[in-house]
Amino acid sequence: MAYSYLDLTFPDGLPGLSKELLADHLALHRGYVDRTNRLQETLRGAESEGRFSPELKEYRRRLGFEFSGMRLHESYFRMLAAAPGAPNPDHPLQRQIVVQWGSFDAWWKAFADTCTMPGIGWGTLLKDPANGELSHAFLEDHQNGMPVGMQVVLPLDVWEHAYATDFRPTGRGKYVEAVRQVIDWPAIEAAYGG
Repeated sequence: MAYSYLDLTFPDGLPGLSKELLADHLALHRGYVDRTNRLQETLRGAESEGRFSPELKEYRRRLGFEFSGMRLHESYFRMLAAAPGAPNPDHPLQRQIVVQWGSFDAWWKAFADTCTMPGIGWGTLLKDPANGELSHAFLEDHQNGMPVGMQVVLPLDVWEHAYATDFRPTGRGKYVEAVRQVIDWPAIEAAYGG
């Protein structure tokens, strides 16, 4: 089964994020989809024929990078909206944020701190499905640093390609604050569950 591109465009950009930045970023997402499909096809074909090699082992390793990049970008783009919905204070996610951080603003400061740490990758808000607890993680590349079994609730792409066009390579903090304004909280709350 082949994976498909997101059926999303941002022809006018979003408040704080230009249409050029978003178009280039969506093009990168298509690359992750294409490479994931090619790797899956190659690996499945080789395994069905009983072929195994060091090259195929490296393809398996690379699949983690490409597949995770594909999925994280899907979640990232789906949470962005020109007219985003506000957080629902009665939603279990928002209640859990208050329990763990004391307030939404205190949580955001901790999340933004995760997103602005040095490195390439993703700042993420994660949920432990076993107990609903939340935590932050910085996923290097796309796949390194992900605690096993955790669910990504809110992913924020902090590779330079996600912001350098609009904010320069040194503007990650400004980019993180710009994205804050276009996060569609009903989409994030749906990702968290009830």
